[in-house]
Amino acid sequence: MAQSSTAPRVEVNVRWMLVLLSVVPFLVLRSHRAALVGYCIALSVLLVALLIWLPRRLADAERRFTREALRRLASRDFAGVETLAAQQRLLSTFGRRHLIPETLGLAASASGQHEVARQRYAEALAVASPDERLRLEVNLAGEELATGRLAEAEGRYRTVLRRRPDLPLALANLGRILVRREAAPGEDAESFVEAVDLLRRALPLSDTRDVPGLRLALVEALQRSRAPRAEWLDELERARAVGADPAACDALARERRA
Repeated sequence: MAQSSTAPRVEVNVRWMLVLLSVVPFLVLRSHRAALVGYCIALSVLLVALLIWLPRRLADAERRFTREALRRLASRDFAGVETLAAQQRLLSTFGRRHLIPETLGLAASASGQHEVARQRYAEALAVASPDERLRLEVNLAGEELATGRLAEAEGRYRTVLRRRPDLPLALANLGRILVRREAAPGEDAESFVEAVDLLRRALPLSDTRDVPGLRLALVEALQRSRAPRAEWLDELERARAVGADPAACDALARERRA
């Protein structure tokens, strides 16, 4: 049987290619002193521009792009964000490579296009510097969760929590994933016990607007972990007290009685 093979992927870094090409005129002009001096002067001017002028232009372009993109996101002008991103030739060529796909991911997520957002965040993560990766990992995990890729999201949140054990969004969403997991026949409640721990760690760190949903998830985790009834009832009352969905609370109470 013939084995399929995948051709190796070759990526060319334009900046290093230009550096290498700049050496060629030295070889060509080495016997023409005046031309060589002129070339050296031109090359020096270009290097000054690349080292001083270009970084300043990039920083200014990034500030303007970020400010305008955030304005359009706030006004829910998602098509405008895509148009703005397409106009960023300087940033797309010389800027931080994750910035544009990350911004497009934000727009796609806010507009409910979670699969598109997942692809954009994955694209941004592939080219991000180490200090940008944590935020992108969290965003990508959120889109994996939104698109039903629970195994991928679980693994990514665990990776994030190894670096930031106190990150509330990762704690909360990993807890929610474990609550949603279907236990196999004969499987113990270990993952649900872990979900209880994660949600309890997330609660004091989370925004108050997220507390009702987290309390409700904790009640469900306690129910699935076979926690004592008194403990479960206490958490159910706390969930009701902070404004958790009454219908969901009633449904959990009926399920417990059944």
